[in-house]
Amino acid sequence: MDAMAIENKRLRRRLFRVAPVLAALLVLLVSLVLVSDVPEDAGGYNRVYLWVLVLTIVALALLALAIVSRFVALYRNVRAEVPGARLSARWVRNFLVMSLPPALIVYFVSAWFLSKTVDSWFDVEVESALADSLRLGKEFLDRRTFEARGQVRQLGNAIDMADDDNDAIRRVLLDSVRAAGPVELSVLSANGRIEASAAFDPLASLPDRPGDYALLQARERGEYAAAEPGADGSLTIRVLQRLPDTGSGGGVYLLQALYPLPETISALTSNIEQEYHRYQNIAYLRGWLKQSFLLILSLVLGLTVLLAILAALTAARRMVAPISSLALATRRVASGDLGQAVETGGRDEIGFLAQSFNEMTEALLRASDEAESSRARLQAQGEYLETVLGSLSAGVFSLDGEGRLVRVNRAAEKILGLPAGASVGQPLAKLAAGGTDLQPLTDTIGRHLGRGHGGWQEEILLERDGRPLVLLARGSRLASTESNDGHVVVFDDVTVLNRAQRDAAWAEVARRLAHEVKNPLTPIRLAAERLRMKLMDRLDGRDAEMLDRSATTIVAQVEALRKLVDAFGDYAREPDLERVPVRLDRLVNNVVELYRQGDPGLVIELDMCEGPEGLSADAGQLRQLLHNLIRNAIEANVDGRPTRIGIRTRVIDDDDEARLELRVDDNGPGFPDSVLAQPFEPYVTHKPNGSGLGLAICRKIIDDHDGTIAIVNHDGGARAVITLPLAPETVS
Repeated sequence: MDAMAIENKRLRRRLFRVAPVLAALLVLLVSLVLVSDVPEDAGGYNRVYLWVLVLTIVALALLALAIVSRFVALYRNVRAEVPGARLSARWVRNFLVMSLPPALIVYFVSAWFLSKTVDSWFDVEVESALADSLRLGKEFLDRRTFEARGQVRQLGNAIDMADDDNDAIRRVLLDSVRAAGPVELSVLSANGRIEASAAFDPLASLPDRPGDYALLQARERGEYAAAEPGADGSLTIRVLQRLPDTGSGGGVYLLQALYPLPETISALTSNIEQEYHRYQNIAYLRGWLKQSFLLILSLVLGLTVLLAILAALTAARRMVAPISSLALATRRVASGDLGQAVETGGRDEIGFLAQSFNEMTEALLRASDEAESSRARLQAQGEYLETVLGSLSAGVFSLDGEGRLVRVNRAAEKILGLPAGASVGQPLAKLAAGGTDLQPLTDTIGRHLGRGHGGWQEEILLERDGRPLVLLARGSRLASTESNDGHVVVFDDVTVLNRAQRDAAWAEVARRLAHEVKNPLTPIRLAAERLRMKLMDRLDGRDAEMLDRSATTIVAQVEALRKLVDAFGDYAREPDLERVPVRLDRLVNNVVELYRQGDPGLVIELDMCEGPEGLSADAGQLRQLLHNLIRNAIEANVDGRPTRIGIRTRVIDDDDEARLELRVDDNGPGFPDSVLAQPFEPYVTHKPNGSGLGLAICRKIIDDHDGTIAIVNHDGGARAVITLPLAPETVS
């Protein structure tokens, strides 16, 4: 239905475009017909000239309107840069330049020639010859009429109307016809009634009665003579002579004689007269005749010019239409629409070009479909690769031959703390711009890429947020058909693994120390006490004092060594949790109460949330955790100020995951940076007599409870932040 409506609309548009042109051509044709049939009288010429002028103006107006509308459409197309519009304008201009000058030359030459030709028609010699011929004919008719009048007078004197015998009169008339030569003699009464008649041809029809004018002239003047045309165009001399009055009272009688002229004389005389009158009319219309011919030429010129312009516009549109279609289709192909095809038309060069264009677009469309299919496959492979890389826990870098990052997975961004997607397309060295924590990583990768190693592996130590970050990086070259191959780097965060390995090593050392050192400690202590007990009474003075001091020192050092061995044993002990529901607020109160009783000057501030319910833990290990933290806080205060410790708990609800946070603050000097870098490493301590195992044991306890622990400096002191998971029902 839509296609039919479009086709009907196109037909109506074409009809509206062609209708004015056809109407104008029809009007001009009628005008030419009227002008070519110019009447010989001036009145008729004026009427025709007026109609021709009106019709010509209407026709030219219609044609001009059609042409102007097409010129306006062409101008708009040129301004709108419609494909083919400028070529159409150039085509119309060239066509008019080639066609109008010859038409104008023909027009002016024809006008000059017609003017000279019309003037040559009205030669003086021709006019004189026609006048002499007409005068000669009149002289002949006058002479023949004069002779006929003389004969009729003689005949009239011979007829005696006093005689009532009509037969006698008819015999006289018949004899006169045979002797004098008229074809018919008749005696008429005054009112034209035929009294007697005689004809040269006995079979002739009724006598010819004269007209009223002839009768009137004969009655009043006594005679009438004139050459009259017959019904067949021949001339006949009619003579009427009044007969002499007999005095008998019979009235007036007229004698009529008819003398026919030869047919050749009649025809020549009639033709000469007609041609003379026609020549006079034409001579009278001489100026108008020139105007008529000039009007015809002007109409032909105007029609030629307008039709030339119209033909130029139509030919330009038809000639440029395939090129315009090609230009428009080419523009659409350039914009990405490859499904373009144009009509091939005829078998000329333009048709061949259109066919080649269609073949090209088909080839481009097939290539585009293949490229789209390849792109879809590549996109699917890329999405698959992204899914695989996104599911990896290891970080992955892919770099091009110039060292720019092509792909960075989410694990790499998470491990290195990079913003999502911001590093893609950047040079690798830009990650460490400004001396950031990633400098060792970029330097290591750049060094191996510069050497062109096919495959390499190296452990890299970074520092993020003041904490060590150990990466195990592996790199390999990506083979490519291009000269600048790419590279892929895979790295894992092995910080926890290294720590676990170190913890395992320390635990093994601690177990061996606990086994090898703890066993001889008791005999050494007993031996020292036994020596003191046995020799104390036998020595006196300075020797006894030295023995007592030495034995006491041995016992004290053995006790200190025993505590150290116990600490190693606690650190090396395998987790054997006895999880029970624990109320942390009560546990903290019990531990704090012991320290308050032992040291009244110790200030411990509590800010505890009630409960909470849902904490499942080993109460003994949590108690040891609190002892280690409080003892570290007390031992850190070495400047003699009163020790102040703050213990706070709260429940954290984060994404339906409940956690219990425990914070322990002190007013000591805090941890130095060297300790904050690795506070939970064994033997890392800033206290002169510290073993460095207290915080390590705390972290081990928290790890066994699936919690987290962090040590920071806060408000001039140290803060330990511990989180422990709660049961899900605690959230509500």
